[in-house]
Amino acid sequence: MKKDSNKGFVLVETLIVTAFVAGVLVFLYIQFNNLSRNYYESYKYNTVTGLYSLIDIEEFFELDINLPLILDEVNKNRYADITDCSLLNNNEYCKKLLELENISHLYVTTNNVSGIDLSVDDDFSKFISKINETGTQKYRIIASFKNGEYATIRIGENYE
Repeated sequence: MKKDSNKGFVLVETLIVTAFVAGVLVFLYIQFNNLSRNYYESYKYNTVTGLYSLIDIEEFFELDINLPLILDEVNKNRYADITDCSLLNNNEYCKKLLELENISHLYVTTNNVSGIDLSVDDDFSKFISKINETGTQKYRIIASFKNGEYATIRIGENYE
């Protein structure tokens, strides 16, 4: 018995296997790309040193008598730029603290940061878009560091 009817079988089998292998490779590429991006962000966003720096900033804010002025600014505009320390009572100490913590930009915002236009660079905007807005605190501190890292903490348990 002759098998004349399977002349195209090898071609069809090759095409099916090639399509399957290409699909698996595309899937693996997408997964490794996501893994690489998340790994990169874990070393850039909310690092331990960045979070501790913001805790120091929060403690300084609690000692400064102009905190209500900052919170009024935040309630009016949804954010306050603290980078130049002009809204704080002890602005020389503030400037020194920002220098020691290597902070290039510092903002106090409402906890809900969606839709706030801080006029920052693209990396900082990407970080802001990834902020989790859950929590009962009313405000948050967001900072950009001179080494390219970004951090945020929620504040406002005792602020009104």
